[in-house]
Amino acid sequence: MKNTREKALQIINDVLYKGAFLEESLEILKKSNIDDRDYNFIKEITTGVIRNRSYLDYVVKINSKVKINKIHKIILTILEMAIYQMYFLDKVPDYSIVDESVNLAKIYGNRGSISFTNGILRSISKKEAPQVKIEDSIENLSTFYSHQKFYTEYFYKNYGENFTKKLLKANNEKPPFTIRVNTLKTNKKDLMKNLKDLGFEIRETTYENALNILNPKGIIDTEFLKKGQFYVQDLGSILVSTFLNPKEESKVLDLCAAPGGKTTHLSEIMNNTGEIIACDKSKGKIKLIEENAERLGAKNIKTMVNDARVLNESFLNKFDYVLVDAPCSGTGLYRKKPDIKWNKSIEDIRELSKIQIEILEKAKNYVKDKGKILYSTCSLSKIENEDVINEFLKSNKNFKIKNLRDKEILKLFPSIDGTDGFSITLLEKIGL
Repeated sequence: MKNTREKALQIINDVLYKGAFLEESLEILKKSNIDDRDYNFIKEITTGVIRNRSYLDYVVKINSKVKINKIHKIILTILEMAIYQMYFLDKVPDYSIVDESVNLAKIYGNRGSISFTNGILRSISKKEAPQVKIEDSIENLSTFYSHQKFYTEYFYKNYGENFTKKLLKANNEKPPFTIRVNTLKTNKKDLMKNLKDLGFEIRETTYENALNILNPKGIIDTEFLKKGQFYVQDLGSILVSTFLNPKEESKVLDLCAAPGGKTTHLSEIMNNTGEIIACDKSKGKIKLIEENAERLGAKNIKTMVNDARVLNESFLNKFDYVLVDAPCSGTGLYRKKPDIKWNKSIEDIRELSKIQIEILEKAKNYVKDKGKILYSTCSLSKIENEDVINEFLKSNKNFKIKNLRDKEILKLFPSIDGTDGFSITLLEKIGL
């Protein structure tokens, strides 16, 4: 295959400037004829550059006589890759990083950009990683921790500087590899023993049937995954179904169910009794749910292609529980999907909130009296959570919030809970 740095350059360029998704790009790469060492190097470089983009650009700015917006995008990406390797990795000597970067500039740039790349990187290689020195505190934090300013500003103004620093730092850390024990097919004790016998190191979590795997390489190839004894799922996602907590023999609707992690967990909580209708708007997504349900032995799930924004009259007043795990900005997923930092604007988030309220307004029609709707997003944004819930409650007086952990809207933070960022609200239909 092509030079690993050239492949990394192409992936970063596609993600930052052409609308590609990092996770999908790496998945395609993994399925190609590439050895583990090259793949891991490319994954490290691409993820690291995208995760630390603002800081890397700051280093370029303070060392360049050319304004950053005048540097050709692909040359800027070459510089970002080099600086990331110099300041965040210690596997490759700096002189080699400079030489490889100049070689890339020869392929993608002109004579001027070659000498520019060589000069700026030789200068940077002689210096320690700089502290960010920007007078505006919010801009300073946004640059050092590489987040969009609107995100930093919200937490800074509502939670304070210390909280914000910890959150931004946590967002830049690699997430734990968490699995949910599928009690329809095994139990925690037996699964832990079987995985430990294969050499996997395991740490228990605050949730009974969630385990962190400290050395997960190869775990998805084990017979225990293939037999459906566990499902790879973040603890925050696991807690969503836990808080809905449907009773056995109840009737449940999961309106935005793909790929089926929460759906199959609901099945597990209900001990395969009652009925779960799992919906999504495309056949491809429905197929994912069905494959996971079959592997995990969740037999009380029926699937249906259904657009959650359109009223389905066959659902009216039929369900004890409705789960609305709404499509959202994903701004709670920065740890595992750092490209979301840069591909979602505040305007995008506002548009998503309109879809979310639309779905919630349909979901209200499907729940019985005294039934419950759980609304969740993998976002910590007020716009997608507090604002959506407040708007819904204004026009729906027959619903009330049921507190979770003494909170009307429960927030799970990477910096506090060690989970992805989630917002979870439980609503009860009280009737009038």
